[in-house]
Formats: sequence, structure tokens, C-alpha cells
Amino acid sequence: MSKLLFAAPLAVALAVAGAGCAPDVPANPTYTKDVGPIFDAHCVRCHGANDMLNSMIINKYPNSPAYCYLQHYQDEGDCSVPTNPDCKMGAGSSFCRSQVVSYINLPDPGSRMPPAPSEPLNDWEKEVIGNWVLKGGPQ
Repeated sequence: MSKLLFAAPLAVALAVAGAGCAPDVPANPTYTKDVGPIFDAHCVRCHGANDMLNSMIINKYPNSPAYCYLQHYQDEGDCSVPTNPDCKMGAGSSFCRSQVVSYINLPDPGSRMPPAPSEPLNDWEKEVIGNWVLKGGPQ
């Protein structure tokens, strides 16, 4: 019984201490410091690894992304026409920023990014990206 009396307060104390350790969401995130590392960890394997857009499984079928090289901020090539094969839209493009926010927040695991079986972004990561987009996607 005394072990149980000791364990319950310890569990509560650890939960409270753990909750206070989460980093604050930056008010003015930048791609370089805040968003790029999230993209590197969760997105770049399909959106830019080896400077390619790589196939992924979406709704049980192979699918290759058409846009958004998230491993770099700037567009590369002529992106005046987004369908230009020489265009590699970077994370800083307004199109990619809006797409990222839309796709990371989809509730369906078959459609959201990153696609299942990958874990979805956590709330902190989504908030960092959301703040970044709201601020205009600064580098």
C-alpha cells in the first residue's frame, strides 16, 4: 500500500514536470532555424531527397509529388510557369507554404502529409509551420 501511495504522487509530479518542458512555439519562426528541421525530419525523403520528388504511397497507391522541394527555401530554375520541368519550387514559395499547411492538417491518414504509415506531425510542429506561413514564410 505504501508503494502505491508513493507511486501516484510521483506519476503526477512527472506528468506536470514533463508538460512544462515542451518548448514554446516561436512567435516569428524562420525556415532556417525552425521549419527546415521539421521538413528534414518528416518531409524531405519524398519532397527533395537527392534533389528529386520521390514516390510515396497515398491511399494504398504509389504517387509522386509534383511540386515543393522542401529541402531548400528558394525556387530553383524558371518557376514563372509552375509546370515547367526545370522549376523546383522551394519551401519559401507561396504555393508550397499553402499546400503544406493544408496537407499536414488533413484528418484522413490516407491523404494527410506525411502519409501513413508515417506518424502525423505533432501539434507543436504544426503550430510552428502555421506561424511561419502566417508571417509570410521568412527564410
